Amino acid sequence: MNNEITNAVDVLKSGGIILYPTDTIWGVGCDACCDIAVKKVYEIKRRDHSKPLICLASSFEMVSEYVEISNLKKLKSISEKSPTTFIFDNPVKISKYVSNNNYSLGFRVPNDNFCLELIKKFGRPIVSTSANISGIDIPSEFSLISSEIKSKVDYIVDYGKNKKSYTPSTIFKFDEKGLITKLR
Repeated sequence: MNNEITNAVDVLKSGGIILYPTDTIWGVGCDACCDIAVKKVYEIKRRDHSKPLICLASSFEMVSEYVEISNLKKLKSISEKSPTTFIFDNPVKISKYVSNNNYSLGFRVPNDNFCLELIKKFGRPIVSTSANISGIDIPSEFSLISSEIKSKVDYIVDYGKNKKSYTPSTIFKFDEKGLITKLR
């Protein structure tokens, strides 16, 4: 696992794109602060640029470096139950292409040791989006990821390839007053 994390971090630091297992599904990821890398993710997925992406962070303390959080304890408590993405307003220091100037951004702290270690070692958030061409079913396991996606990423993590699951995250909108609204 450590070699895979080191290899993936090297690719992320060079502005590359990785294919990696998350706590929900296999994801296509890149440095969330790198405009060129984020644009490449949109190209690989053939995703409409008006559709925002989400970011994974290693902790809510990391998330708080990019968005304002008024109640860390509450967010941690909510996300312990199941994979949870929180939508925040007015992100900073993240590529403008992640949210496409919608002035909001989705963040999730994964419940997965591989992801957490990868992000910790990288030191900043990673864009994470499903490993499929937009409009095509999301693959529930590595073997179902299209060869087109596999051929266009810069590195495929050789860890967790036997994982079979698709648990979408719950999504909550977090507003500046600290109110939380469930969206999915």
